[in-house]
Amino acid sequence: MATTLDLTTSYAGKAAGDWVRSAFLANESLMHVTFKENIDWRQVVRRLVDPITFEAPTCDFTPLGEVTIDERWLTLKKFQVQRNLCKNEFLADWPAGDVQKGQLEQSMVDALIANMMEGIAQYNETTLWTGDGSLTTQYDGLLKLMDADGSVNKPAAAAITTGTIFTVLQTVIDTLPDAVKGGNEKPLIYMSQDVWEKFMFASAAAGNGWYTYGGPEVPKTYLGLYQIAVCPGLPANSIVMARKSNLWFGTNVASDWNNVQVVDMAQFADDNVRFNAKFFAGAQYGIGSEIVAYSTWF
Repeated sequence: MATTLDLTTSYAGKAAGDWVRSAFLANESLMHVTFKENIDWRQVVRRLVDPITFEAPTCDFTPLGEVTIDERWLTLKKFQVQRNLCKNEFLADWPAGDVQKGQLEQSMVDALIANMMEGIAQYNETTLWTGDGSLTTQYDGLLKLMDADGSVNKPAAAAITTGTIFTVLQTVIDTLPDAVKGGNEKPLIYMSQDVWEKFMFASAAAGNGWYTYGGPEVPKTYLGLYQIAVCPGLPANSIVMARKSNLWFGTNVASDWNNVQVVDMAQFADDNVRFNAKFFAGAQYGIGSEIVAYSTWF
């Protein structure tokens, strides 16, 4: 299917000002999960579980305990975003002079590139959590994988309000195994945007007024114990608690996510300009029993 151009213009001379693009969600979640790159299609991550306990002394070597080793696969899928613009469709628009010279206006090219990169980030932000790998346009997101895994702790969820947010957080924390909470690497609390806002409102109502004027520089923590990661791609009424090292996003070449190839087809006697971005992506987690997922999305 060809790129469809919906062009609305009031062309009457020279254009003034910059291009205005649609607003996008940032791919915030990638900052709070383990980013794995240079993966050749699939990477195996081996897991070792060995619950250590002390034993009574013996004169002979007496090996006890149980060491469990298994593995999980982080598999990549290839995706692309491509656009094709015909220069002739802009002959009656603001960049007509550039088109008559055989090229598109550079500011429009730059705007479309930036728009593609921001759109890729937005789409990946939501796919990272709720992507459906049965679709050719998505990979399995973390919540999708957790939903199918009986070892993940999934408390019964209901819509979260400012009146219930603290109770829900206590439920999530109580459900997470003590060994995870007390480990060297402290778990994070991942919140959807709406839950974070309710948390701020409830905190302000409880007397923590600095949430109302502190701005984004305010450290996002719960009781000063657990860092809060606000993830715009998490669906509404969702909280996940896990170690950062236990949640993974994988790709092949990381720089592909910041690269849009622009090809002017004039050398082939063609008046089209092509925009091309291709990249690999996939998500996975390590130990399901060390994750709490509270969400009405399930």
